[in-house]
Amino acid sequence: MLISTVFMWVAIAAGIVVALPCLWLLGLALWPAALQRRALVVTLGIGMPLLLGLLPLFLTLAIGSKLGKGGITALLPVGLLLLWGFTCADGLATFVGRSVWPQRDGSLSWKQTFRGGLLLVGSALLPMVGWILILPLLAVAGWGTSILSWFAKSPPSPPSPPSPPSPPPHDRIE
Repeated sequence: MLISTVFMWVAIAAGIVVALPCLWLLGLALWPAALQRRALVVTLGIGMPLLLGLLPLFLTLAIGSKLGKGGITALLPVGLLLLWGFTCADGLATFVGRSVWPQRDGSLSWKQTFRGGLLLVGSALLPMVGWILILPLLAVAGWGTSILSWFAKSPPSPPSPPSPPSPPPHDRIE
């Protein structure tokens, strides 16, 4: 193995470590209600999202095998499906972050999504187990939570903080 090959794989791993948590934070910034629904779906259990996520996986494999030698025409649909799966894994990252670092007031914090995302990406960097099992399961879980969140009710918005009491009226006559 040449040193350039080693550097290539290090650069790919570094790209994944940076890109996925940033993608999940971008999803939090652009679609906070959708992320809340996906996180709510994950709190009910990860089994059903994983099973339901197998449908887009088979679709991705079928498209990839049909368009195998098609160059960009094969890469574009498969890449879009993978982008959808990894983007929608933000609910899982938020769930992991909330489990490890709970907020006292129950509000959604970007730190929970970021820290949970770093835990997921860090576990996906494990040689063999992370590359072959955890990283693909992130996309499958993302597909499943996305599909289930289409039918989930939106979580109630957190109550607004109470307003400070108004000062008493001045009854003094001067």
